[in-house]
Amino acid sequence: MWRGYAGPMSSPSAASSGASLSWLIRLRWITVAAQAATILGAVGILADELPLVPLFALVAIGALSNLFLAWRLRTGASATESLPGLMLGLDILLLTGLLYFSGGPSNPFTAIYLVHVTLAAVVMRGAWAWALGLLSTLGFGLLFFWHVPVDSLTHMAHHGGGFSLHLLGMWLAFAVTATLIAAFVGRVSEALRQRDAELAALRDLAARQARLASLTTLAAGVAHELGTPLGTIAVAAGEVQRAAERLGPDGEPLGQDAALIRQEAGRCRRILDQMAGPAGSGPGEQPEPFAWEDLASALRAVLGPTEQSRLDLSLPPGASGPVPREGLLRALRALLGNAFEATPPPGRVSLSAEAVGGGWRIRIRDQGVGMSPEVLARAGEPFFTTKPPGGGMGLGLFLARTFAEELGGTLTLDSAQDRGTTVDLAWPEAPHG
Repeated sequence: MWRGYAGPMSSPSAASSGASLSWLIRLRWITVAAQAATILGAVGILADELPLVPLFALVAIGALSNLFLAWRLRTGASATESLPGLMLGLDILLLTGLLYFSGGPSNPFTAIYLVHVTLAAVVMRGAWAWALGLLSTLGFGLLFFWHVPVDSLTHMAHHGGGFSLHLLGMWLAFAVTATLIAAFVGRVSEALRQRDAELAALRDLAARQARLASLTTLAAGVAHELGTPLGTIAVAAGEVQRAAERLGPDGEPLGQDAALIRQEAGRCRRILDQMAGPAGSGPGEQPEPFAWEDLASALRAVLGPTEQSRLDLSLPPGASGPVPREGLLRALRALLGNAFEATPPPGRVSLSAEAVGGGWRIRIRDQGVGMSPEVLARAGEPFFTTKPPGGGMGLGLFLARTFAEELGGTLTLDSAQDRGTTVDLAWPEAPHG
């Protein structure tokens, strides 16, 4: 059975939506309190000019929607990106309603629209940010035609055409400002999101490199401590085997036991060598182009006759892009070993290579039983394997993926039960290594 790299982690977008929702809830409570305080303060200034019932009703709608939002977050319901956008859209509509009942475009608090445009650009992305900016512009424009006038807020110096021209200028200035805010803040927010995603990827890579370094240190220590005892056991078993041969038929059972001890000691030695061997490219190995025909010959040299007869190679003519040749051979040897073990005879394993998107991709496909979603999710974790005890160490895909990442490439798996497994090893034309 295959062993390899772990599957996807929890969705970053879901976590980001949850964080935005929590932040938005706190901000909306502040907004509700500020709106209520502003209305109460305006009552003393504007006397009986404001219709208090519809104004406080709109504030109550905002408070109730925020209670729903807080309940949804507290119950652990999934936070989708559309939910903050819908809440911001509701806030824009509520602001339009508040302005409608308090003088329309003559109300100095129309500038609050720009706050909503900025919030939309920060919290949302793409079409959502532009849609909310357009909704704010539309809401402000409609107030020019429909609103409840408040005499104390009327532009006393504007009458007739002058007043219309002034309002048109206000609306155009608002539209231009909202567009610039949405574009600029949106770009900055998207750049910050990309930076956060890159930092998260780097932290994940650093954690895997730290595990690899720990594994290498452990392997070197184990190889050093067990190398001498294993050598001694092998020498002693050889002496016992030779002594058993001198005994003739009576020593045959003893000779078989000694041969088995030597065989198992040798197997332990090979495992230690594999653990202590370099992961990825060897020290000082520089990337260089090589002929695909040479790679095919090198692969056949490390495969047994049975495996060679079951391997279908499809390699392009000419040379590859620069890549550490020995590191690539080690990675492919591990991947092919997994493929042959997963594919019962006489099933075949295919290996193909092609230039893709300015880089190279090697694809290995087997005819095995495939992996369940649970196994695929853990494939690649160090020492994770579904093989029986003694059948493998669970390092093949982990080390192969480490090699791919050293080149700035990727190792991806596509597998399902009863349809086999496909592994893609890809790297750019100019690898990092």
